[in-house]
Amino acid sequence: MLKMRDGATLDPGERVEVYYNIQKGGFSIVALDKRNPMKGKVVAYASNVQVEDAKFCINPNKLAKIKANNRKTVYAVVRGHFVSAEPMDDAAHGYRKGYCNPFKTGKFIDWENGTELHEARGVYFYDKYFSYQEAINA
Repeated sequence: MLKMRDGATLDPGERVEVYYNIQKGGFSIVALDKRNPMKGKVVAYASNVQVEDAKFCINPNKLAKIKANNRKTVYAVVRGHFVSAEPMDDAAHGYRKGYCNPFKTGKFIDWENGTELHEARGVYFYDKYFSYQEAINA
């Protein structure tokens, strides 16, 4: 379910940034599209989010602060194009599970083989996790 902030808009195909919101227990969606009047701000919250043409982004300064203070904050986001906030069966769509933990690796990692993730064709967020489709790594 997608919960929009007052006065906010979000269209399929719009560039967004998604991260797990520890305080709210779901995912926050930040508008990145220059045509969106709320660019750079959280426009919606959701328990499920799908994006395509995704890039996995880490802020090394915030990661260092987390490790120094032993306290979590947002340091990792996925940027891509918003598809939907509907639940889906990620296994049926050929998605692989991934994770991002500041205390283990500090990077986006494939759950099974441990490779670092940089880009993916699609990413699906659910619970506290994400799955991705067709990793594109440099």
